[in-house]
Amino acid sequence: MTDIFNEAIARQTAKGELFEFAEKMHSDGITYREFINPAIPENLRKFFDFGLFHPEKDWLVFEDERYTYKQIFDKAAQLANALMDAGIKKGDRVAICMVNCPEYIIALMGILGMGAVAVPLNSWWVPREVIYGLDHSDAKLVFADEKRLRGLDNLDVIKVSVRDESNQYVSFEDFITNFSSEWPEVEISKHDNATIFYTSGSTGHPKGVLCTHRNMISGFFSWACISRIRVELFDDGLDPSKELSILHCVPLFHVTGSHVGFFMSVLVGRKIVMMKKWDPTLALELLEKEKITNITGVPTQTWELLNHPNLKDYDLSALEDLAGGGAARPPEHVKKLDEAFEARPSIGYGLTETNAMGCIHGGDEYIQYPASCGRVVPPLTDIKIIDEHKNEVPEGEVGEIVIKSPANMVGYWKNEAATKEVIDEDGWFRSGDLGYFDGPFLHIVDRVKDLVIRGGENISCIEVESAIYEHNAVSEVCVFGIPEERLGEKLCAAIVLKDNTEVSQQDLELFLSERLAAFKIPSLIKFQNDPLPRVASGKFSKTQLRDDFKEYENSL
Repeated sequence: MTDIFNEAIARQTAKGELFEFAEKMHSDGITYREFINPAIPENLRKFFDFGLFHPEKDWLVFEDERYTYKQIFDKAAQLANALMDAGIKKGDRVAICMVNCPEYIIALMGILGMGAVAVPLNSWWVPREVIYGLDHSDAKLVFADEKRLRGLDNLDVIKVSVRDESNQYVSFEDFITNFSSEWPEVEISKHDNATIFYTSGSTGHPKGVLCTHRNMISGFFSWACISRIRVELFDDGLDPSKELSILHCVPLFHVTGSHVGFFMSVLVGRKIVMMKKWDPTLALELLEKEKITNITGVPTQTWELLNHPNLKDYDLSALEDLAGGGAARPPEHVKKLDEAFEARPSIGYGLTETNAMGCIHGGDEYIQYPASCGRVVPPLTDIKIIDEHKNEVPEGEVGEIVIKSPANMVGYWKNEAATKEVIDEDGWFRSGDLGYFDGPFLHIVDRVKDLVIRGGENISCIEVESAIYEHNAVSEVCVFGIPEERLGEKLCAAIVLKDNTEVSQQDLELFLSERLAAFKIPSLIKFQNDPLPRVASGKFSKTQLRDDFKEYENSL
């Protein structure tokens, strides 16, 4: 299969083809592979023109609202002109802080289309955190909904309110009304800054990931390339010749929501059905009503659909792809999803710092290698595994995953020291993830910081979680470590069981004894009724769980 895959890459990247590439040296002296076909745009303003291949198509659906692509495109151009009238110049930072809604996409397009830098802020943040993001990014204007504007009154920044009935600030509609729907003439280079996305971060303040137009476009067309290859070989990629649609169910301030959900939908003409907030019942209703072909979210979302009590009452015959990103999907989940749905599961691996570029996995290969996150996305991305001395390790050995691609970030905004910690002089980004290669397939073992070291033995939380998920009664599990004086760390597991099931700690330990070495079996297990806490990206919040378990341990 590897030879067939490589032959497909060669066909798609041949001279004169859309994905033809060449080695290019940049001003920093680092060489990358770059797309060279002139059909690939230099900036995101020109990228948005791809949507005009389907201008009158029913493109964005939100609650009872429906918009064509041309309607969104024109409103974004109005917003771009309004920003310039408000004194925003090319390179200025403009923030967005709100729940998913059409205005979010309009703002994002308009900001990028007039050469400003879009700063999507985490809408889960409290006012103190929002203020930090606005101050740190030096934002001159913020688009925000009523909830996110609370506490910002004394902040010296222009505020534009979205879906706010308080009339305290200038409204979004008033801000853009009476401005031209012709885009302003601004010269935007591929090397100009485009976005600052803030990482959630487990300690200290979030870091602002700065990316250029080149970084982002390199990623989007790499995904387009692998999609063509997947359609050709597996019949499971994004096929622009089909009526594609996506259930957009993750926040736009996260790269899964912005890059996979929004930007790729522009490129392939895919209808976006947007959810303001995740709800599995509503998701099933929308999947049926809108005949949606793709859902891309965190793995727990497709797992919740699978375990929905009324799943069989919905017609999901249009659904083709159960995509996941942001976290690993346990192998047992992969198997059960493939058995329960006509749609095929898939998974992607990447980070905010790489514009979500890394690996992709789907089709029969994913079913055959469910513990892997797939093949490296061709043709611009390289991934290798290194040891603590930065030496590449042989295939099969575990080390840190490092990624080199023109999609990699410029660096952390106003944090040169942190940038130098993760990007070396040759452009390799240190992911902080531990993994290994098995042939062309990358396997992630754990985060470097999340690896539990107990009595000198390394324990992969992902491995332990996968074993626990094999128990039919388990709905959610998160494994992590808390400090212990004698052995360094104590292995913990927070578990939510499926409704109407009971499992004792003794039963679970016996179940795991047939699957894991004794030292890998959690010594502190807590069964709880409430869903496990999550951060905004949808991943479980290990920081909160560690604090909870320290209290839980003290109460025993």
